[in-house]
Amino acid sequence: LPSSEASPLSDAALILRSYERWGESCFEHFIGPFALVMWDERRNELLCVRDALGDRTLFYELTEKRLLVASEPWAVAAAQERDPDQDDVGVAHYFALEAPQDGRTLFKDVRELLPAQVLAVNNSAERRWQYWRADPSVRVRYASDQEYAEHFRALLEQSIRCRLRSITPVGVLMSGGLDSTSVACLAARMLAPDSLTTFSYVFDELSSCDERQYIDALRARCGICSVQIPCDDLWTFRKWSDWPRNPNNPEGNLYRLLKERTYQRAHAEGFRVLLTGSFGDELYLGSGEWLADLVAEGRMREAAQDLAFFVRYAGLGWTLRAGYLQRSARRAFHVVAEGPRSLRRRAIPTWLTPAAARLLLRSDADGAAPILSERQAGLVGTSNALNSSRETFNASRNGIELRHPYRDRRLVEFVLAIPAHQLFHRGYYKHILRNAMQGILPEMIRARPTGTSFTPLFLRGMEREKAIQQACFLDSHAAWREFVDEKWISSRWNVIPEEDVAERLVPWLCIAYEAWHRHTITGHNLL
Repeated sequence: LPSSEASPLSDAALILRSYERWGESCFEHFIGPFALVMWDERRNELLCVRDALGDRTLFYELTEKRLLVASEPWAVAAAQERDPDQDDVGVAHYFALEAPQDGRTLFKDVRELLPAQVLAVNNSAERRWQYWRADPSVRVRYASDQEYAEHFRALLEQSIRCRLRSITPVGVLMSGGLDSTSVACLAARMLAPDSLTTFSYVFDELSSCDERQYIDALRARCGICSVQIPCDDLWTFRKWSDWPRNPNNPEGNLYRLLKERTYQRAHAEGFRVLLTGSFGDELYLGSGEWLADLVAEGRMREAAQDLAFFVRYAGLGWTLRAGYLQRSARRAFHVVAEGPRSLRRRAIPTWLTPAAARLLLRSDADGAAPILSERQAGLVGTSNALNSSRETFNASRNGIELRHPYRDRRLVEFVLAIPAHQLFHRGYYKHILRNAMQGILPEMIRARPTGTSFTPLFLRGMEREKAIQQACFLDSHAAWREFVDEKWISSRWNVIPEEDVAERLVPWLCIAYEAWHRHTITGHNLL
């Protein structure tokens, strides 16, 4: 359609026009997040479709007699002809910090439509297929870093511009990190002369969590209206009994209270749409292939110089442990790093019970997922889709729609196609974004070597809310005991580890799961 005809149409009307023109192939033309259910009267068929990256979702139960479909799993479970029951395999994945690859949920017999998947159902049969896959064979190669950066910035600008479409003001949920400030800076330029409003957490007591110096630098550069929200009092587990309960799953964010206060403030200020810098980090997964890609391109001198840089500043031992040489050698000899799935041994988390470990292994055997590279898994795998769609529920409960410019299919396809030395260069991640924002972002932000962690806020909660932890871990009938080894957790739940590792999350997983299980499964509180 010409833009003059398309502009007045709603998204639903555009989808119907597309379906009339291209039929089932229309879905591959859609870029943004969506989930749709469509009745084709001519074919007497119901179509359920999810967007390519899985930012919106559909859940269903399909039997010989009926199809139940809803945007949230609890709604499907509530419509079943029995009390809700949990899926133990789904729970085992939860405690393993994994997203199931087969669409399994925490509710028995409730499945999630996978990203880029279509489910078509009529009176006699069902069909399902995937309308889009990232093509790992596509390569984008330029002669200079600047050309890569210009292409990247053009795609990011295109993604932001699309997501600024709204009948209400659009703000930005902004930290002082490189990803969200880049979104805010580019959005501010597009909205000028109108001012962009950003919403940010600030801390007076926990100074290591505070990013005001970067936020204020961007405010001075771009003339944004910066709403800064004090959050020292929102530590993990504070007023735990009053935390909002999500019937779909255990609380997944240790810092939920920060999100809640920010959503509520944005809504009070008249905003209904917030752009974020979320999922920017995932664009740069697989950056450890930088040396292999330089060697593959014949840039041996540059490869040797960069490798010498790491040896000089990080030491030979660290450089060897980082695996850059090993990856390059595997590439040279055409060896697949992980090996065939049948020969690959699954790494079972040490904290799981034997029963939970068996559930994971059985799940692997029942539904083998395609092997993806680290970069593909991070960008088009199920984990990011789960994290994105899960937060949609929490934001919408507060009247806010989140939009993620870094979750744009065009940007994802580009990043998958470029060499890893554009992602990581001489100790700096996000090399291509830093180049793309040169002269646009304040230099103190563009050159930041690392981001800020909220770990002190989590540790404050662990220290101050011991009673909540005791109630969970001293309960001999707690539901988490079926999945997490009692001896493992007993030596760790009341000890704050020095390093920020995955194991630190396990006590949190247990407490969040216990609250969800009592509220949703035992209490049957689905509404």
